[in-house]
Amino acid sequence: MNFKMQNKSLLDYKAVIFDLDGTLYYQKPFRKRMFLYLVGHMLAHPSSVKDIFLIKKYREYREDWEKYENTGSCPDDADLDHRQYELVAKAMKVSPERVEKAVRFFMLEAPLTLLPAYRDEILCELINKLHQENVKVVVYSDYPVTDKLNALGIKADACFTSADKSIGCMKPEPKGLKVILEILGLNAEEAIMIGDRYEKDGLAAEGNKMDYIIVSASKKERDENSLLKLL
Repeated sequence: MNFKMQNKSLLDYKAVIFDLDGTLYYQKPFRKRMFLYLVGHMLAHPSSVKDIFLIKKYREYREDWEKYENTGSCPDDADLDHRQYELVAKAMKVSPERVEKAVRFFMLEAPLTLLPAYRDEILCELINKLHQENVKVVVYSDYPVTDKLNALGIKADACFTSADKSIGCMKPEPKGLKVILEILGLNAEEAIMIGDRYEKDGLAAEGNKMDYIIVSASKKERDENSLLKLL
């Protein structure tokens, strides 16, 4: 666990802002299970093989989006999702609509039935306790949030994604957290970010002079360093 946190309880903050993917569920075992699902899907639907490569390219662009953001490959007024679909479509010589369809199915819809098995039960308990103590629970992700939270059985007081018009950029750009703090009416010291990647979540928090906690990818390490101890 990596963190920058004042000597206080999580209950001393007015809001705890959680990343979703890799934070509220264990991403490594989930991806292994998802890989098996994709193999089975391709065997049953051979025509979907190219869609897997579209997803691979889409992930590649999103991981290093700052390299591609200002390429001039799509309209300046296009929203974040559309800009990314356009860029992948151009690279893979398909329509943006096909990219969007592949992303929606393989990354947003198909995973939903698999997610609950990989939920971080400690963080779920933590979230329940935060609700009980009237600390705002916020989820901020580079990917759509609502359906995954519903699948995980987690309730949040507010949800934000990088594609929101008020944000329009991806972590570690500090703008997202800055906008969230403004909407919540909070100062940076009144909130803390909990995520799984320093290079995304930690840097976004540092850019706003916010406290943060970066949880381990390992369930064993999370169990040993339970965030419930910080209540």
